[in-house]
Amino acid sequence: MCMDYMVPPIKLCINGHNICTKCRQRVKFCPTCSASFSEIRSVALENIARIQKYPCANRQSGCLDLFSIEQIAIHNAVCVYGKIKCPLHLFKQCSWNGLKNHIWEHAKATHPTFCAEGSTFRDPFLSEALYIISCFGELFIYYKHKKNGSYYVAVQLIGTSSEAFKYKCEFILRAANGIEQISNTFLVRSYSENSEAIFNSGKCFNLDEETVKYFVEKTVHKLSGTLSRV
Repeated sequence: MCMDYMVPPIKLCINGHNICTKCRQRVKFCPTCSASFSEIRSVALENIARIQKYPCANRQSGCLDLFSIEQIAIHNAVCVYGKIKCPLHLFKQCSWNGLKNHIWEHAKATHPTFCAEGSTFRDPFLSEALYIISCFGELFIYYKHKKNGSYYVAVQLIGTSSEAFKYKCEFILRAANGIEQISNTFLVRSYSENSEAIFNSGKCFNLDEETVKYFVEKTVHKLSGTLSRV
């Protein structure tokens, strides 16, 4: 009746017809034969449901990943192919809410100074920053955050984790003398991942404030990032 995926627990009517828990709470009698319900669970169908892979609810919008019954609800709640807030709402007051395919058009029209194109970008590094980067036909979010005396930098793809892991980003922080440098490469993360969790996991470019001050001069672009396919 609800047209959603039938997930455990799955109950039976007295004639053996299956019904999901959501629909069982909405009707008094079996919608197939009008018989009353039993408390017997359809164990065989529940086992089948647990081993299936289910498509995302936003499949028509472009999300082609498949998920187990335990993961599908969690994914649907954060899928970037559904309606999402403007990524720049963390830095700018922006109430825009729309589909992934419309983000770049919106960002260029409303936040042009926070948009960049191409696989290489530069950043003065001494302040927090958030940019939308268009590259390889995809949209990436560059996010730099400072907390507890350290700088954290991560690049996220507006897409699923399986799509994000197809890309990597090399960060290079050069000293004013043009000789010394710090470099590291990390896989791109999915925008569905919480940025704070990425920073805490250590799976991002991370430097303490004293090291940054040694390497960076004010108003001089010293941090560079290069996106590439894995």
